Amino acid sequence: MERRGKVTPGGVWGSVYPMLAYVCIQMGAGVIYAVGMVISALCLDTGYADMETYILDSTAEHTMTILLLSMLLSIPLFAWLYSCDVQKKKRAGFNQDWFPVTEGMLLWTAVGCAALALFCNGMISLLPLAQWSDSYEEVSETLYSGNVWVRIAAVAFFGPAVEELVMRGLLYQRLRTMMRPAAAILWSSLAFGIFHGNIVQGVYAFLVGLFFAWLMEHSQRILVPMVGHMAANLFVLLLEDCDLLEVVYGSVPMFLTATMVSGIVFLCCFRIIRNL
Repeated sequence: MERRGKVTPGGVWGSVYPMLAYVCIQMGAGVIYAVGMVISALCLDTGYADMETYILDSTAEHTMTILLLSMLLSIPLFAWLYSCDVQKKKRAGFNQDWFPVTEGMLLWTAVGCAALALFCNGMISLLPLAQWSDSYEEVSETLYSGNVWVRIAAVAFFGPAVEELVMRGLLYQRLRTMMRPAAAILWSSLAFGIFHGNIVQGVYAFLVGLFFAWLMEHSQRILVPMVGHMAANLFVLLLEDCDLLEVVYGSVPMFLTATMVSGIVFLCCFRIIRNL
């Protein structure tokens, strides 16, 4: 990865278009679902005056299902594109055996990313970002509503899988062919933040994205940041569902202790991973 080309409009477009394609797939999944609702409404002989309300209410109720559908549609495409990029690197002399992935690396990555997620949530809660984002509450309610198994599948597994393929497997790796690691990490993390669409999630995604991109650079394997992303999302999701976040944020001493401990755990894991 040391040989770099120049930054060109074509190179930037080649790096960014997978992210835009994923957005289009998400929109397409919503359209497919809406068309299904129209057909269902017609079959149920729903009046045209009530059809719009029926479709909007149904779409809002099944937002996580629609997102899960878009993820399932996206993974094969982006996995294929990532595989093509890996084969291209191999033809240029890259050898994956130079970067062995061990069970220890995956374990410390999972623990470190879970700790980082809690630490970043704590830091962001100290800032008035939620007041600057009208859409954050709506997005937050969507993420923590609906069938629990659908949420776990979408938020903790398939979502991280497709986002890592797009953001680190394609966007970061393609930027890396044109930039030094620090620049590629910064720009890919900024794109990851913007992708989330609101300032609260955007700042959080930018911060954790820095570490995910570093994991990709350090390991050269998409599995490593993917496992970390899954662990971070699952950890926060379980804390929220078990009402443990309210306990953590319920008192100043508990909040400070949890934030400090999670930060220390993350730094320890980072040091261990770096030395592996």
